[in-house]
Amino acid sequence: MSADMGGRLHVLTVRGIPIYIHASWLAIYALITWTLAVGYFPGTLPDLPRAAYWVDGLIAALLLFVSVLLHELSHSIVAGAHGLSVRGITLHVFGGVSELEDEPPSPRGEFLIAVVGPITSFAIAAVLWGIRAGGLLGAGSARAVVSYLIVVNVAVGVFNLIPGFPLDGGRLLRAALWRWQGSLGRATYLASRVGVAFAFGLIAVGVLQIFRGSFLGGLWAILIGLFLRNSADTSYALSAVRDALSALHVRDIMARDVVTVPADATITELVDTFWAHHFTSFPVVDDGAVTGIASLQQVRDVVADRWRQARVREVMRPLDSELVIAPADSVFKALEKAAHNSIGRLAVIDAGRLVGYLSLKDITHVLALRGVPGAGRGGTPTAGEPMRRAA
Repeated sequence: MSADMGGRLHVLTVRGIPIYIHASWLAIYALITWTLAVGYFPGTLPDLPRAAYWVDGLIAALLLFVSVLLHELSHSIVAGAHGLSVRGITLHVFGGVSELEDEPPSPRGEFLIAVVGPITSFAIAAVLWGIRAGGLLGAGSARAVVSYLIVVNVAVGVFNLIPGFPLDGGRLLRAALWRWQGSLGRATYLASRVGVAFAFGLIAVGVLQIFRGSFLGGLWAILIGLFLRNSADTSYALSAVRDALSALHVRDIMARDVVTVPADATITELVDTFWAHHFTSFPVVDDGAVTGIASLQQVRDVVADRWRQARVREVMRPLDSELVIAPADSVFKALEKAAHNSIGRLAVIDAGRLVGYLSLKDITHVLALRGVPGAGRGGTPTAGEPMRRAA
């Protein structure tokens, strides 16, 4: 297992798709276990010892998230069959999300990728119902766990069919609007507005539940509503960003007059270069070849007493695929890389030569000039999760 900078833990890989658990998942797993151990199982199996309820609760909650994972895996597998790359699947406090690198290629692709999730949830419920109906479980804990999973999988399937983008039902709506209007951007906008309307409706229901005495249920509805509203707005903003940047190439906006630092320069010399040019990072060259990127963030990790002895090659981040972009690549691809590499900079390499340098700030300026939603107001959205910003 390994943790990333977004508070996620990589737990396994399925069919080449990394599976992550967000830190918030632990809270909801504990909450579901508690509600099952003190409510559902004592009511269903009144004669068991208290410890048995907690064991059953832990198992049922875990199997619930296995069901959610299968739901998301179905999205990812169908997306892969349509030529889309999947960055990963993250389980979090509100369920799960499949992080796709791009939009579906057609309305039909969008429809199939979206509809397979609810179908999977209903299929899980149907299989479990058949097992229970076949009398294979007896009348104990196993039957109670399976009965719970049948109900929650049906609930997950039905909830996801609500036409509130970015739920699966909202994506089905977007597929229909896309086919009708012929514009993915317009379809995304309309579907996201329906999603926002549904989110406000859910918030209103939550407030009403609280006034009627159901505080926990009302609070949960409000939180889900707020999450869906943010997700709808972010999904639309991401679509607008993709439209604005996909047609631009890195060569169109990169800095061509690049200041570099030698790999054998001292940290003191690197700091002097920071002051001289007012930049926060530089490509590092060794024998004429780019070998890494040195940033102010890395210098801060070195005690000042070592600045005259330590060399740039000791503190730089070695060049890897996340730090490199080609001049012919789209600016949107550059945005995704720069947003996730923790430095916010990219070396533009062509035929092994450094031909330019690109920063998140450069990309944000382009978005602001084009009037893209979200640009210039605290950051730019990116797929699957809030963008990690790098100064």
